[in-house]
Amino acid sequence: MTIDIISYTDEQFALLTAEQLLEVKSAQLKKNRLDRQLEEDKLKEKYRLGERGILISEIWEQYCAKLQAEHDEEVAAIREALLFFLRFSNKPPEEEIETAPYLVDYSLPEEERAVIVKDYYDNTYADGQERFDAFLADEIAKQYLGSWYSIMYDYFLEGSKA
Repeated sequence: MTIDIISYTDEQFALLTAEQLLEVKSAQLKKNRLDRQLEEDKLKEKYRLGERGILISEIWEQYCAKLQAEHDEEVAAIREALLFFLRFSNKPPEEEIETAPYLVDYSLPEEERAVIVKDYYDNTYADGQERFDAFLADEIAKQYLGSWYSIMYDYFLEGSKA
């Protein structure tokens, strides 16, 4: 099964508990059902409009745009619920949090967490490769950053090539 409801790396998925993986799977299955339903609804309407001889009108495009907007809204709600669950169920033990060299506050949104981690690594390591290696070794960041981990990974990887 392809997981595209959230953008986690394989390392992040490996850190998830069985319960968390079940939630990810459940959310992905819901999204997959919505994707299939969207395509089915489009085909039904296309057939219906074709039978009436009005398929070439703007009605088809408007209908598809409306369906796509509704679909995207439902998928976003599923994604947000999953991220909320993972955000608060993915917290490592306090002893691990205290060893982090940056502020670890799980009440912050993932975007703010990413800024904190990015600022720490940018200000601590001058060498791009050293920065990337230190980030890779940071086990807390893999959980703490959530869906932003892959974005930060790409950012630090790009900086290591400079």
